[in-house]
Amino acid sequence: MTTNQAPQAAAPTAEPEPTAVPDPTAPSARALRIIALCGLLALFVSFVLTAIVMLEDSIGDDGRAGAAIDAAFWALGLGTLAGLVAAVLPRSVLAHRARTYAVALQYMLALIAPLIAMMD
Repeated sequence: MTTNQAPQAAAPTAEPEPTAVPDPTAPSARALRIIALCGLLALFVSFVLTAIVMLEDSIGDDGRAGAAIDAAFWALGLGTLAGLVAAVLPRSVLAHRARTYAVALQYMLALIAPLIAMMD
């Protein structure tokens, strides 16, 4: 007695997707939080410099702040928001790369705000 069974084809084995290897030189989430808190101090210094530029502009010019001063203070506010997001949100909510980008954005906005104010 013979059985007429079709030979079973071997199930295609899917290659396991390579997992992303974290960069061993990247700072940890705790280190990024500390850097973000130091960035808040940098934003405060940037705020003082922007206020000095604003006062000098309003005393030496026509007595009113222009649109560039408003944009500089908006940059400081957004930098503060980015720093607080990077410092406060837990690891389960904010990915490591997003936290890194938030800290970088915070420092960039702290550096650019007085320069924007000087354009007025």
